[in-house]
Amino acid sequence: MDGDAVLERPVSIREVLNPPIIRMLVGIGCSALGGGLIMSLLVVYLHQVRGLPLQLAGLVLTFQALLGLAFSPLVGLVVDRIGPKPVLLTALGIEAVGTVAIGFAATAPQAFLAAGIMAVGNAGLWAPQAAILSRLTTPERRQRVFGLQFMLLNLGIGLGGLVGAVVVDVDRPWTFTVLYAANAVTFLAYAVAVAGVRGVSGPEAHPPEEGEDGRGGYLQVLSDRRLRRYVLGALLLLTCGYGSMEVGIPVFMTTEAGLPINAIGIVFFFNTLVIVVAQVWVIKRIEGRSRSKVLLLVAVAWSACWVLLAASSLVSAVAAAVVITIGVSIFAVGETLWSPVAPSLVNDFAAPHLRGRYNAVGGLVWSVAGAIGPAFAGALLGAGLGVLWALLVAGGALIAGLVLLSLRRLLTPAEDGRTEPAASGDPLGVRG
Repeated sequence: MDGDAVLERPVSIREVLNPPIIRMLVGIGCSALGGGLIMSLLVVYLHQVRGLPLQLAGLVLTFQALLGLAFSPLVGLVVDRIGPKPVLLTALGIEAVGTVAIGFAATAPQAFLAAGIMAVGNAGLWAPQAAILSRLTTPERRQRVFGLQFMLLNLGIGLGGLVGAVVVDVDRPWTFTVLYAANAVTFLAYAVAVAGVRGVSGPEAHPPEEGEDGRGGYLQVLSDRRLRRYVLGALLLLTCGYGSMEVGIPVFMTTEAGLPINAIGIVFFFNTLVIVVAQVWVIKRIEGRSRSKVLLLVAVAWSACWVLLAASSLVSAVAAAVVITIGVSIFAVGETLWSPVAPSLVNDFAAPHLRGRYNAVGGLVWSVAGAIGPAFAGALLGAGLGVLWALLVAGGALIAGLVLLSLRRLLTPAEDGRTEPAASGDPLGVRG
């Protein structure tokens, strides 16, 4: 990336952290702390504590994911119509109610109802949150804001996970109820922070061009060649990244590499640690660099993780633990590159009055990848083809990186992060 132009003056972290953004980041950190308390516990809770059959508990998660997918496009449209702040506040309230409800769910109908409420609330978080952060900053500073957001998410989840691990006990159901209630409180704390942010309540002041009414909004979004190329590459990369990680790595570690189950938490701790330690340094280093090239580096890092995972099955258990830890640490470096760049690209593509819908499409990519990745991992790992699975997702990540690199010829230098953003215009004609 040495040949890329750089910004005339790097933007400092202090310049990025104005009071409204600090409010948002504190709120995001609080909700992440609550999320860490209960992350990955739902199936265990419903099965071991509430006595639901394991298959039925899994269906609750599937129902939750499908309902979230169904609501995401509607959320994007509403964000563009009425503004992101009221949507985010409503979603946080719904999420808090659903989270408390799941803590008291004792039957299958109650579990499905509570999970459905949580799904609706969760579907309303990403698009308005990203839209607010984009409104509160300038295009050249977005990478830093989104990078800091990701760092706080991981810090909160990591700390919450540690607290949850100490508190939770399957023989004491009330411990789960307490954790879910605590998570609900963190959503309300986030809502208080959002309520104090000014100037983001209504739709953005940007008169639609001819044909850009609400009815045709998503058709206009999907007619953007840049977004279509991004979605293609991001869907494949996230499927071969996050979508494969949460299910694939734990199962591979315990079946193919022969590691004990308690090694999983230790390995993922290093993943979180690398993100928290490296994120600020990384977002400074990529300032002024080609975003499409940075996304290729993400693909290379994630591919390297899967190759190391495959290699871990060939060595002793102790060596495998070391190799896998190195792999997930490299994966974490890729995460620190992805987190500031990908959402910044999506928001730079978006006309202000369509930003909610652009971010909703970006969120859908995550959701779809989160459904495909575990299913693919489960099918191959369940058939005893763990090494083949790891090598396939390694190759898929590299292909995705090349697709995302090809974005470069569709982007202006400003959109690719190589110069100061242009004031306006679409010189490459890539919206059509």
